Amino acid sequence: MSPRRRPRRGFTIVEILVAIILLAVGLVSLAALGPATMKMTRAGALQTAATARAEARFDSLASLPCQTLAANGSPTEGAGTLERRIREHWVVTDGRNVKRLVDTLWVPGRTRPLVYLNVLPCRE
Repeated sequence: MSPRRRPRRGFTIVEILVAIILLAVGLVSLAALGPATMKMTRAGALQTAATARAEARFDSLASLPCQTLAANGSPTEGAGTLERRIREHWVVTDGRNVKRLVDTLWVPGRTRPLVYLNVLPCRE
């Protein structure tokens, strides 16, 4: 009768290599996550700044009398480049007892512009 073999303890070389490969893939994925997160955070900050600019534009136009906005049916327009290279173009058109406000903002890194619409009732 042959002596009983004791089970071996420890890991095989194949198990160690698989563990190292999985760890390397995980670390590379984690390293790639940082720049992507930074890019998304930056894009969100630019869109927040553009939204704040549109809101400020609507507030400033709402403070003007309706007769000065889009007088005689011709639109009132304005354009410019804001901080962080955000470009803006706004138009006020005349409606029936209202003024239609459209503010279009081009944000760096976006393929399409952000378009904000607002309606200003005339109370005069």
